[in-house]
Amino acid sequence: MRLTPLAGTLAIALVFLHHLPLHRQDRSPAHRPDNLAVTSAYAARHLRPGDPVLFVPSIGRRAVLAYPKGFRWAWDIALRQSGPRSGTLYGREVGAGELRRRLASVDRVWVVAEPYALTSPWYPSNPTERVKLAIVGEEFRPLSAGLPDGPLRLYVRRPPAERMAHLATERTPQSPNRPRPPPPPSPAPR
Repeated sequence: MRLTPLAGTLAIALVFLHHLPLHRQDRSPAHRPDNLAVTSAYAARHLRPGDPVLFVPSIGRRAVLAYPKGFRWAWDIALRQSGPRSGTLYGREVGAGELRRRLASVDRVWVVAEPYALTSPWYPSNPTERVKLAIVGEEFRPLSAGLPDGPLRLYVRRPPAERMAHLATERTPQSPNRPRPPPPPSPAPR
């Protein structure tokens, strides 16, 4: 009679041990790109004081809200007014023109991007978000030297010749490109 509880306990232990590698994999940083604590810790190790940081889209600032220590000395290049000062959660960003001017003044920028933002056909309705995507895609390239493919990556400005070549390949019909926005609706007939 005592074998039944022992057999049940042994069966549960075997099932747990069998699934343990899967549970560990689910908890790894590579499997959880939205791990804000890991993003902040990585920022604390690699960002220098005054380094520009660009959040694509602005909801990416939640890493700063949840774990501000890693971004303490960074320059949020798109931010016009902080959340507390503006009475909003993520703050208010500068307009598209001002963001272009700010990004034109830097040769490197750290990008905190949502997984869908840089790799999908996502087309934001906000002009500032569209400028972020356009400038990062056209004028910068990710620096891959030892950096993980996580939400925080360093981008460096493309040399002029590389920028022109990149723009030329982006405009060829066979290359994948972000979809163009839909045309404005036609006025209703009267």
